[in-house]
Amino acid sequence: MHPTASRYAYDQPHQMQPLMPGEHRLDALRPRAAQVIAESAGLAAQGMPRLRALLREALRPMNSYYTNKIEGQHTEPLLIEQAMQRDFSSKPDEARRQRIALAHIETERWSEAAWPHFDSARHFAPDTIRAIHRHLHAQLHPDDLQQKDDEDRLIAVDPGEWRNQGVQVGRHIPPDPAAIPAFMGAWQAGYQYARAGETALIALGAAHHRLTWIHPFLDGNGRVARLHTHVGLAGLGLTHGLWSPMRGFARSQPQYYAALVEADQPRKGDLDGRGNLSEAGLVQFIDYFLDICLDQIAFMRGMLDLGAFEMRLAQMLAALAQSADTRFLRAEAAMPLAMLGTVDSIDRARFKAMTGLAPRTADRLLAELLKIGIVDSPTPRGPLELALPLSLFRWLFPRLWPEAEATGT
Repeated sequence: MHPTASRYAYDQPHQMQPLMPGEHRLDALRPRAAQVIAESAGLAAQGMPRLRALLREALRPMNSYYTNKIEGQHTEPLLIEQAMQRDFSSKPDEARRQRIALAHIETERWSEAAWPHFDSARHFAPDTIRAIHRHLHAQLHPDDLQQKDDEDRLIAVDPGEWRNQGVQVGRHIPPDPAAIPAFMGAWQAGYQYARAGETALIALGAAHHRLTWIHPFLDGNGRVARLHTHVGLAGLGLTHGLWSPMRGFARSQPQYYAALVEADQPRKGDLDGRGNLSEAGLVQFIDYFLDICLDQIAFMRGMLDLGAFEMRLAQMLAALAQSADTRFLRAEAAMPLAMLGTVDSIDRARFKAMTGLAPRTADRLLAELLKIGIVDSPTPRGPLELALPLSLFRWLFPRLWPEAEATGT
């Protein structure tokens, strides 16, 4: 393959085997993969379409925060919100982290539009991985792309280009940089026929690990792998924009790293598959991945229950009414606000009538709802639409993004 012997332990694609578990272990994983598929369908059937549509965009900053937190490159939720308004910190490191956060948000949105439906041949193509990396890093300033190598020299990350030097990730030394195209070709060949259903879902988990194992770029490998998995789940119709494994990976970060490391291990005897790497370790990572999917679906199912949402609205209104600035808020608005989660808009007169309050009291109430941002309107007298300001997440979606609550946004 190379004119001279490689100084790297991994320089032949067969050393990455197995790419998928053997049939007996694959069959053991299928029931839990089927459970993810079934429960995601139930999540999509919950009757709050307007709320679901709003959440798709509202959750992008959270996904960005969590994937960057895994890398130790996150910034405060408030600073992410400011960056989305093109308001960047005067502190260079904070501004850099804001740019990284914003780049992830834009690449997540772009990639979902670029690959709206799962096509395994295209999804697992090396060019797709390079395109995600290129889009993510091309948005950054040149200084953001500088990093130090093992010898403390500054090197530049080239968007969308395979790394041209060796690296070390913890104890793992990824493959010879000269062999990366061959490894990525084998990676594609191993997953491109996992076209749908349980097999495709299991392949997404396996491919996530093997991509991080190859570590094809100088930097950004974890972010790209998580974006690739996120887009695959969305393309399979499993997330509906309501959940992402990024939150689950970050909130169980020690387990995430431990599962990745376990799947890095060489084969442990004759009962550990027939490849060079541990089949049991790969299965353990896929098990962890499926656990994360199920956990995130279950959490969001609770958030999207109409009765529970109305109760949280009532609690929010009662609490905010204790402030002099919002003393006209009333719990009677909870029911029409919950209804706004199910429809595109409600006429103002109808909304006020639904509260059952006297006209003047209802007018004051509506003015305060507009002030806190829970409702919006295209014109001063136009119909009302539900809105989801980050400042109200602690009431509307408690524990969804605790860090946003802690910063007081």
